[in-house]
Amino acid sequence: MKTKNLLYGLMMSLVWLMVACTPESDSMGNIDLSPAQLAENTGFSVAVDQSTNQVTFKSLLPSSYSVYWEYGPAPTSDDVSVSGTSTNSTYQVGVAFDGDYYVRMGVQTRGGIVFSDRAAFHINAMNPNLISDAAWTMLTGGVGHSKTWVLDLDAAGSCLKFGGPKWFYTSGMNWDTFHNVAGENYLDSEQWDSSTAIDPTHASDWYWSADWAGNSWICGAADFGTMTFDLINGANVDVNGTKGSFNMDVASHTISFTGVIPLSINPDDVVGQRADGNYKVIYLTENAMQILFDGGSDDNTPFSLNYIAKDFKDSYVPPVITTITLPEDWKNYLQPFNQTTTTYKFDEDMPFGWFTLAGEEISRTGFAGHADIADAEFELNSKTKTFKITDISGNVTEGTYSISDDGVLSFSQLPSFGISTNKNIKFASVTNELQVISYEISDRTGDLTDLWLGAKQYDDQGNAYEYLAYHFKKQTGGAQVESFTGKLSYSDTGWAFLESSEVYITGEGDYTFTLTPNGSTNTQDPYLMFLDVAKILKKHPNTDLVLKSIKVDGKEVLGSEQGMDDETISRQVGDDPTTGRRYILNPWNDESASHTSLFKFSSSIEVTIGVKFDVGDVVLK
Repeated sequence: MKTKNLLYGLMMSLVWLMVACTPESDSMGNIDLSPAQLAENTGFSVAVDQSTNQVTFKSLLPSSYSVYWEYGPAPTSDDVSVSGTSTNSTYQVGVAFDGDYYVRMGVQTRGGIVFSDRAAFHINAMNPNLISDAAWTMLTGGVGHSKTWVLDLDAAGSCLKFGGPKWFYTSGMNWDTFHNVAGENYLDSEQWDSSTAIDPTHASDWYWSADWAGNSWICGAADFGTMTFDLINGANVDVNGTKGSFNMDVASHTISFTGVIPLSINPDDVVGQRADGNYKVIYLTENAMQILFDGGSDDNTPFSLNYIAKDFKDSYVPPVITTITLPEDWKNYLQPFNQTTTTYKFDEDMPFGWFTLAGEEISRTGFAGHADIADAEFELNSKTKTFKITDISGNVTEGTYSISDDGVLSFSQLPSFGISTNKNIKFASVTNELQVISYEISDRTGDLTDLWLGAKQYDDQGNAYEYLAYHFKKQTGGAQVESFTGKLSYSDTGWAFLESSEVYITGEGDYTFTLTPNGSTNTQDPYLMFLDVAKILKKHPNTDLVLKSIKVDGKEVLGSEQGMDDETISRQVGDDPTTGRRYILNPWNDESASHTSLFKFSSSIEVTIGVKFDVGDVVLK
């Protein structure tokens, strides 16, 4: 990189310099110092301790002058490599590698920045102690070695550590914001509390750990190349074949690049934040690193680029999860304090299914339940820890059970009986144990409605490989009543939301949702409106939510006269794929957005839907 261009970028980005200018220019007006007055031993001194490789640069000018230091390896021709910068009147650095180096001092004057000529100094021998900190080894592989890094995204869309290559932050954050004195950090600590960080200044600020899968607008899936650091005859960095140098300040957790820009999605974004080549390290381990780019204009949101070690990526084997993690309060639902005896029956429509050992549902061609599956019953008494199971033929098995903290129900005995038209599918457990895989809670009552209990399946060598899970419905008053929660949501252009009261869908039929002003949402500035019914597609995947009426301040707006009807309004799923959604006003759909003015209201919006559980096909998708 040319000296002139490099230093121009430096001056533009360092806020402590009062005037930005081309440092090689001497036509800045009334300059009250000349480069000759800044010569070594006149304007500043250089002291080298060859036993420790500590070099001290000291200004000899009055303290009223603002100084700027720049040092690095001795340049060849007009190229220059900057290893470090400072604005302290006395600047001490440890130079690890032997060789020829330079320093020059800049001074802020009335006419601009004036720089001294470069002063040379020499380091006799390498001092490995200066790069012995674990951070150097984690970054480079150690003295005499190299280490290659890649962004945490590849052409297949795979992200192994951060879930994405780019996160976003509040300005001013740093290493100390995300670490505490015990060494815990914001990513690896189970219960990270930002208020206990070394620097809790930003405890109330935000950062966004943007996952790429849900935010692919950040960039397309791609291989962005490699960034290799080494400590072989210097501190070198190679980014996709472009070579440069780097320096890391372990104490301040910063890293500087010279002659090259860090591996990035868009180099212009990096330069826009930090044209001086100096960046913050906010996370570093053996296999992962985050560099924060913070320093651009107020319009540029600071961001990190997230890297993983190439060796880690190349040797990565996805972990095989064989445990199921349940919510902390799961026992409160299986053993409610206000109900000692709980009775369950098999779900007649979906009496069983298959799950991985991690509790993930396996898509597999199903078989119908046994014709008499409704006669089977499962009863638990949480006070006496006794159970009673009635099979499809009326046979009764009774005994005791215990329940572990990780969701395993151990029975004194369990019967075996068929539950499907496929005779090989049975209710049974070779270990007399059933694992709680999942359960569902009614939004209306807060009570458990559905329970999945799994029996481990074993191969010929005795290794468990999956669960055959039994789907039970809790019986209340001798029956199980379905209930799905529906809600109508409305937003103005400022994203101020207004929501209707919850409406409970307890069967097929018509249901009306009503919005009224809340005083904070601008009902004369509509932006979007949608109606959701949660979890309905899990039980009834062929459900349709038919729009029958939309009244705005009492006036019907649904119909051909207004250019919108049930068929033209999109049918979708919600944020959860089991939620059915009708996007009545969709700002991302040109046709829907053209109806925005219809939804300005003063008193109310009423939306009536007809719920049909099975229309023969999946229409909400």
